[in-house]
Amino acid sequence: MDDQFCSKTETFAKWLTHVGVQISAKAQLTDLRADGRGRALVAKGDFAEDELIFSVPRTSTLSVKAALPELLSGRQDISAEDVECMPGWASLTAVIISEGSRPESKWAPYFNVLPTKLDSLVFWSPEELAELQASAVLKKVGKDKAEEIFHQSISKVTPEGTDVDIFHRVASTIMAYAFDIPDIEQEEEEGANEDDLVDDDEQKTSLAMIPLADMLNADADNNARLHYDGEELEMRTIKPIKNGEEILNDYGQLPRSDLLRRYGYVTDKYAPFDVAEVSTSTITDHIYQDLAGELKVYLRASEIEARLELARREDVYEDAYDVGHATEEWPCISDELVALVYLLLVGEETLAAIQSSKMSLPSRSKMETELVGKALQRIFERREREYSTTVAEDENLLQAGNHSNRVQMAIQVRMGEKVVLREAKKEAGKFQGDNKRMLGREKREREDDEHVSQKKSRHR
Repeated sequence: MDDQFCSKTETFAKWLTHVGVQISAKAQLTDLRADGRGRALVAKGDFAEDELIFSVPRTSTLSVKAALPELLSGRQDISAEDVECMPGWASLTAVIISEGSRPESKWAPYFNVLPTKLDSLVFWSPEELAELQASAVLKKVGKDKAEEIFHQSISKVTPEGTDVDIFHRVASTIMAYAFDIPDIEQEEEEGANEDDLVDDDEQKTSLAMIPLADMLNADADNNARLHYDGEELEMRTIKPIKNGEEILNDYGQLPRSDLLRRYGYVTDKYAPFDVAEVSTSTITDHIYQDLAGELKVYLRASEIEARLELARREDVYEDAYDVGHATEEWPCISDELVALVYLLLVGEETLAAIQSSKMSLPSRSKMETELVGKALQRIFERREREYSTTVAEDENLLQAGNHSNRVQMAIQVRMGEKVVLREAKKEAGKFQGDNKRMLGREKREREDDEHVSQKKSRHR
């Protein structure tokens, strides 16, 4: 088995040279299976910062454009439009399945080194998924929707005998390894208008597999990055790399839940990016009953919807909000979530002023009132109780270490989310702004009357 592994690696390395991939003599594909990481690129010499590690011609990337002609060859029953009308990942899945069925495919040496076993969430059993408890990542697996697309579209253009298992393996490989490659900007044609130029935010991208680039393992503390500027896609160092060190790419600031969903593993180095999701429906379902005593207000569904509509108008509405670990730049609780809760609690007089645009939404510091903080604390407490274990219980389970790898990863993810919720609750507890301005004149008068009444009663 080891001989076969090494043989495939050698064949792949020769194929890379054949298709024009240029690799520094100081980088080498290495077998790191003993560390649980399969093939990896390791430095065999010292690299300086911003030094080229390897380059891949765009013509050697595996995209729909590159592989579609072979898929359509000799087929009268399908057209390019049948494939190109699918979502990007689905059309790429279709062409890779088709190419993979052809023994003479030019991509065969590359396909032979792609993983055959993945741990991403689509492959987990219902019992294993249940270990994630109340994690919102369960709503993002999308297995049923993906299979629907397979049966409706992909299966009709792929070779006979393509089953759901093959589909999931290829689609999951694409999700884990494919890159969004920005199209090369066309030079401005003579006489072209400024209006004809493409805005940076609208730059088109193509989903593609990049041989060798996807052999790199990733880490939050990465030392290399892929550059897309020209005809050659270049992997360059972003810091010095010493002889013997692994060359690592980066997936970006992903929470461990998404790391597990897409790539099938977790690592503590991504723990700083953990988030916990709180849905707006959960907030509106419970905010008034939790604070009934303090608010002395009971709103009808139509009145709640009016407040949500105002949140949409003010561009602070989301179906769900992520809370995360605080950084030097960002607090745990987003400005948008603070604003939503403020709008749900604000007094009628202030609400009317905002609705009529006589008053703008206050700054965050003014919205951080004691009442908003109390509401957020209750929201986070409720959200944490949706998980069936506590942080302490999860810590004990991890220390015991007597679970399968998938269960261990699930525990890490769900515990990380609960830790975030506790940090957010602590941050909300520091909101100390005066409620009176938020609640409005009528509410203040009622509170003052109650205060006078309580004083009289104490003196009787």
